[in-house]
Amino acid sequence: MLIENLKTALEALFGNRLRSLLTLSGVVIGVFAVTTTVSLGQIATAGITGELQAFGAQSLFVTRVFDDPTSERFTDDDIEALSRLPIEILRSRSTNVWVVAGDERVRLSVNGTTANAPLIDRTIELERGRFFDERDAARGAPVIVLSADAVEALFGSVADPVGREVVLETAGGNRSFYTVIGTKKRISGALGAFANDVSGDVPLESLFRDVPGLRRGSYDFLPITIALDRDANAIEQQVRAILDRRRPPGSYQVQSIEGALGLFNTVTVILQALLGGIGGISLLVGGIGILNIMLVSVTERTREIGLRKALGATPRTILQQFLIEAVVLTVIGGSLGVLLSIATLWGVVAAVPFLEVFVLSPWVIAMALGVSVATGVIFGVWPARRAAALSPIEALRYE
Repeated sequence: MLIENLKTALEALFGNRLRSLLTLSGVVIGVFAVTTTVSLGQIATAGITGELQAFGAQSLFVTRVFDDPTSERFTDDDIEALSRLPIEILRSRSTNVWVVAGDERVRLSVNGTTANAPLIDRTIELERGRFFDERDAARGAPVIVLSADAVEALFGSVADPVGREVVLETAGGNRSFYTVIGTKKRISGALGAFANDVSGDVPLESLFRDVPGLRRGSYDFLPITIALDRDANAIEQQVRAILDRRRPPGSYQVQSIEGALGLFNTVTVILQALLGGIGGISLLVGGIGILNIMLVSVTERTREIGLRKALGATPRTILQQFLIEAVVLTVIGGSLGVLLSIATLWGVVAAVPFLEVFVLSPWVIAMALGVSVATGVIFGVWPARRAAALSPIEALRYE
């Protein structure tokens, strides 16, 4: 009997193709919206979490609060006080200058840093040449390591710019000649959307010497790497305690990778819930459409229902027939919504560089199809019960 009711339901749906298509479109849109938003959140979380974890759980970033007038730059004395802890601190200072190579003149973000920068800053990966060493850093050598974007802007299609000379032009017309000793790889993944820029790394001593107006030994932020055998949370509290004794409260911030991941995951969950709720509204509208069409179908097939009852069909059989029809309609809509979502997600991952991982959890598909079935049952029960309750005599008299 179940198979027979399923065949009858399919015949009824395919007998009114246009109406069935328009009805299930609401379910398609709702399931597509819910599946896509949840999966996009998972894809973004997987991509960005992987990128942040690449820095290591044992990393801290201490920054000053730029909009706080009491927040001064960190000093060598601050670094010396913190260096008593089992940590490694990267000294760095950035500013913008003009850089000239041949006929090209572009704006460059120049970063003065120390020779151990590649060990602490995980975004530094060399394409060609080398990074400056301790000897270069100590004597303030006029050498520079360019980013991939800077190489492209200054040298275009030149195969290897290592050994070429560039000129840094600063305020007041100061010109300093630097030799390119290395180039960095373009940053891929989620960080590439933010970290790729026209920039160059030079020894910190070179920056303070050649760029007027920069106070020697002052820093806007302090990247910190904690020894692997130490408790990162305990070290973070000790860093805060030391800085609290040296600086006004609230004039600095300490951020950890773990904290950044927690904040990002919280924001992602909230966005998924909001966008999923919007998709749920679409699904609700689709369910109301199914309710409406099933009521119309019951009215149109009143004589058919009366005839089937007169031939011995029980109210249970009639109820089952119309309920199956509603469920089949929503399952087809849900399946189409999932397929459309998969195609969209593949397209998004292919088009957006930092979304490198395709994620579509089985539970998301199960949830989408389960919600589709539930929608069919919830919005199909009333029309089905109404059909089952019809009197065969009154149904046969219906015009």
